Amino acid sequence: MIASGTVRGGDLLDQILALDPGARGIRAFARPGAAAAAARALRGARRVLLATGFTVAPGMPETDGPPGAAVLGRALRRLGARVRWVTDRASAPLVEAALDALGERPDVVVYPEGGGGAAALLAAERPTHLVAIERPGRTRAGDYLSARGESVAALNAPVDELFVGNTGRRRPVTVGIGDGGNEIGMGNVRARLVRLNRLHARIASVVRVDHLVVAGVSNWGGYGVVAALARLTGQDLLHTAALDRRMVEACVAAGAHDGVTRRREPTVDALPLGAHAAVVELLRLAARSGMMGGR
Repeated sequence: MIASGTVRGGDLLDQILALDPGARGIRAFARPGAAAAAARALRGARRVLLATGFTVAPGMPETDGPPGAAVLGRALRRLGARVRWVTDRASAPLVEAALDALGERPDVVVYPEGGGGAAALLAAERPTHLVAIERPGRTRAGDYLSARGESVAALNAPVDELFVGNTGRRRPVTVGIGDGGNEIGMGNVRARLVRLNRLHARIASVVRVDHLVVAGVSNWGGYGVVAALARLTGQDLLHTAALDRRMVEACVAAGAHDGVTRRREPTVDALPLGAHAAVVELLRLAARSGMMGGR
């Protein structure tokens, strides 16, 4: 219990993102201050490729990821960045639906299903920043696994190729946002994941990033970075609870399923829209109240 008046802003943001309704044990691999650090890294972004989309079973791209990617991309556009979203054929309609619900122009790149498109895309776009929200990252064995330990390699294009092997003086700054350990960026905390249990050890991604943000739901991680950007810039960048509902419903209409229940319904990770609305409101409060600190 933290006494009233003693909570610093960064601590409040971390507490919101550390809510763990799925009991995934994220406190073991989440790092305080991660969203604020990612926001500082993204504040001056000029050209951003934002990867998202996770298909958990045939014909089942999930509701977690595209809304968070849409909200973060919109915020970065408002700050002057050129943003394009990268996903595969299954999740492209979801990303477009989320952007349309926000009133944003969809600019979606469909990554080749067989892979091998990283070099050409990076050369064409010359991104200053690469961001992934709820996007599968390869394991040490080279497979892509769901949170249940099922291989989803045949269902998800290897978009993580964009994040692997980036070297040199002008390489993009990379950000990964996830909630389970099997996403792009979780290579940063793989040692912690391996110690959690056998399932986490098996599904853990080896793909590393410069900045990793862990949240109870990956969408929340994207929203948390936007809340931190709002505080840094003094601009109202975060969406509303009503828009959050609209985005999720639009994604479901476009074919999205809840990644946990595997049902085509307007929920995210088995949580009703009201729960996500509450998190959005908490983050909006944190952003506009200045509780997150001025750094």
